[in-house]
Amino acid sequence: MHHQIVRRAGAERETLWVLLAAGAILVSATLAVGLRAAPDAEAPLAAHLIDSRTGLTAAEQGLYADLKAAGEEIAALRTAEGRAPTPAELATEALPPFAADPSAAARGGHAWILAETGHGIAYVGISAAPELAGSLVLRLDGHGAEIWLKRAAEAPPAPPEDAALSAAGWKRIVSTFTAGVTR
Repeated sequence: MHHQIVRRAGAERETLWVLLAAGAILVSATLAVGLRAAPDAEAPLAAHLIDSRTGLTAAEQGLYADLKAAGEEIAALRTAEGRAPTPAELATEALPPFAADPSAAARGGHAWILAETGHGIAYVGISAAPELAGSLVLRLDGHGAEIWLKRAAEAPPAPPEDAALSAAGWKRIVSTFTAGVTR
């Protein structure tokens, strides 16, 4: 009778190499995450500012977009005609948000008036339904358009200048772009 001793398979060395490789991967991943710079904290907006992405209702966002586009159109009309068009003239041209259509009623039913400022003109939209969208001011001067919001059915102070609007509780709508926007 012949006896042969069969040794078990020697996987100890391979197991050791696999464990060392896994450990090296974990250590390098931990170092990479630990050494990565933390994202900068977003600076809070000033009290008289509101973010167009996060601070507005859906109706207000639509009105804001319409007013930005209307500001460019009004500036072109003002240059061509030499005077600022009235809200009634803008409504007859069906320029949103001045046109009296079903979407205007669904966005707060604003009553628009033209006002003079120290350096330009302003279109004031007083909301009929501030729970949907607040009252708005579109100020146009030589530097561009600014849009202000107050969630109440009230007219702004006359003339609608920065300090007076801020003191009366109006907030200027701004667009901020952070890392979260591009993700």
